[in-house]
Amino acid sequence: MNQAETKRRQAEAFSDILMLITISIIGKHIGDEGIAYLAVAAESCALLWIALSGCLSDALGRLLRSRKNKGQYRNSRKMQNSVIVFQAAAGLVGSLLLLLAASGIAKAFKMPHSGLILMVLSPVVLLRSVSAVLTGCFQGEGSEFPRAVSGILRQIFLCGFGVLFGHILGSYGEKVSSLLRQKDVVYMYGGMGVAIGIVLAELLVLLFLGLIYKVSRNSEKRARQEGMYSTDSVWECIGFLHNSRWPQLMTEFLLFLPVVLGLLFLTRSAEDEGGMALEYGLYAGKYLVVCGVCAALIFIAVLPTIGKVFLSFKREETRFARMVFQSGAHICLVHGVFLAVFIAVMSGQMAGLLSEANAGEVAKMLQGGSAVVAFVALSGYFGRLLHVVGKRYQILTAACAADTLFLVVVLPTMGKIGGLSLVYGGVAGAAVFCVLLGALSFRQMRAKVDWLGSLAVPLGAGGVAGLICLLMGKLLSPQLGNLVMLLVAFAVSGAVYWVLLLLLRNFKEQELEAISGGRLIGMLGQLLRVYR
Repeated sequence: MNQAETKRRQAEAFSDILMLITISIIGKHIGDEGIAYLAVAAESCALLWIALSGCLSDALGRLLRSRKNKGQYRNSRKMQNSVIVFQAAAGLVGSLLLLLAASGIAKAFKMPHSGLILMVLSPVVLLRSVSAVLTGCFQGEGSEFPRAVSGILRQIFLCGFGVLFGHILGSYGEKVSSLLRQKDVVYMYGGMGVAIGIVLAELLVLLFLGLIYKVSRNSEKRARQEGMYSTDSVWECIGFLHNSRWPQLMTEFLLFLPVVLGLLFLTRSAEDEGGMALEYGLYAGKYLVVCGVCAALIFIAVLPTIGKVFLSFKREETRFARMVFQSGAHICLVHGVFLAVFIAVMSGQMAGLLSEANAGEVAKMLQGGSAVVAFVALSGYFGRLLHVVGKRYQILTAACAADTLFLVVVLPTMGKIGGLSLVYGGVAGAAVFCVLLGALSFRQMRAKVDWLGSLAVPLGAGGVAGLICLLMGKLLSPQLGNLVMLLVAFAVSGAVYWVLLLLLRNFKEQELEAISGGRLIGMLGQLLRVYR
């Protein structure tokens, strides 16, 4: 994984943060129930898109680079053309299937009004399928920039158009609802507005990518006239592509499947549609947003470490690669422990800030599920490393185990505790996924876990930081308010946490050279006279 790919993946993680923030913003316009109605359509659409075009860009980029390195320029061009036509046809079929099956899918989720939202959203499968091929072509040229920029532009367009059309159609839906005396009509119209915004965002991103593709194709036309003649047929090109991407595709599919199954189980077990929609809206629009943003921030911070590990492997510096790997796991756990403890202890203030009307329910979710931040961040770190070294089948096996435990936890408890079962099931599945990937990673790197320095000390320091947050919340929260209280508690507890880690010499000087932010930590250590 070179520096360009590292920056692209950081940009993708940043776009994920923008997406989660957009969900939170949209939820304020269409309501938590509207988020649930929209989720039925969006998750169904996303699941089909993953099946058709998931991980296609990476797989196509690898194949194109391989052919170009061998001088097979015409063969490379034939693969591009074949894949574009095939994926456009597959995306069109997928969009038509969603359009025709929208009503049945909505009824399966016991949200019949979501069918119209899914109909509006169905063209996204076609648009995203073609976009995935174009970004794969750019990656085949060695350029990660278009994919990184398109991901950020997608979220910016989505936020603007989603809020705009969600507000316009939501206001119209309120008038219709007052006439029909059906409250769920408001959520349907609001969700349709957001769906229109999503389609427009995807269309603009596709136009952006298509323009760049047209320019790059004209500039390279002369170079492609040289080299070997094409030897692969159209179906051979398609077969090579799908054979190379299926392990990663299945992993992505399995990791997303619990999100869809959780919504399906919740809707099937609930008797009150309105109460169920509110509960899932709080889960998706509040709990997942908070935990997802925190996990993505940690992943952005540790991604460069994976690049350093890979570079050390290429240089055959095995010992240094092992040290860098252990340092990355350590700093990832340090960040994850603090954020998980902070979210759990300050859940009341966060819930009050996010949703005053349903603060109690949101607080329970944050308290019970904050540990998912550390597990997801570590899983991303270990999984990315294993993917780089080619251990894709091991990642797929770990994803199967995580899904199995998720079902074991969720199915018996869904009827008793509702949405909280999704929280507990997610934590259990993420924990198993993290442990399995961690064990495989340490075995691959032939490294040993430093249980005291990497786990016990951060947990102890996190406990002290949590006690400080708890005391400050009890004493100062009524006077300061939720937002100010969160900022003050984060600053004070964070300072105590890092000072404790440094005083306990939790970081070795070699580690500080390998991790992001190591210089800043070293400067703080020098101020405390921990390091010379």
